[in-house]
Amino acid sequence: MQLLLVRHGDPHYPTDSLTERGHAEAQRLAEVLDDVPIDVLYASTMGRARQTAAYTARRRELEPILCDWLRELDGRYGPEPDPEDPLGLQPSAYEWHPTVLLRNGAVSYDRWPEEVPYGPWMEPQCRRLWAGFDGALASEGYARDGLCYRVEHRSTRTLAFFCHGGVIAALLAHLLYLPLPVSLALLQHDTTGFTLLRSMESEGRAAFRMLFLNSVAHKDLYRLARHP
Repeated sequence: MQLLLVRHGDPHYPTDSLTERGHAEAQRLAEVLDDVPIDVLYASTMGRARQTAAYTARRRELEPILCDWLRELDGRYGPEPDPEDPLGLQPSAYEWHPTVLLRNGAVSYDRWPEEVPYGPWMEPQCRRLWAGFDGALASEGYARDGLCYRVEHRSTRTLAFFCHGGVIAALLAHLLYLPLPVSLALLQHDTTGFTLLRSMESEGRAAFRMLFLNSVAHKDLYRLARHP
């Protein structure tokens, strides 16, 4: 089985929609994905992801499966303002610089919720996401079992997930057994960047190997490679 993780196009966050540039990116992405098999297309219920997925869905004559569990994770520390930060100036999980996220060398796959300030707020959201995602894989015959998947019946299909940068980082943490802070720091995606993973199977168990990360060959590589 293969998994395709796709971030939405250039967003206009106040209206949760794509900009003109975002629509152009999504259309170009749909053309590039002609070379990638897609059998099932899941999409976040948020507007910017739905609009991005619609281009590929129409081109492939697929009906998107809209999922609330694919909605972007809220990177704030909690629903109430921090009393020590009354102006809300404390950065969210997404705003930490990678060097800050990785400063604590002891951060671990199992204990990151206790080791980073945003952990108690982000962990329940991640658990909900992972439960929905594992449910989708279970419907294909792959049941989560510890750090691997138990193959109840083998699938050669490709599942595509059109969603968000934070969601993809959390899914890669789940699939590749990484602490969420490491994934947030190092595995972020550009708009319409996509990642492909393939199951590696033996004796009825499977793990997922990443074939490529954040493919942006359909975009302006020179612009992306320039230093700020």
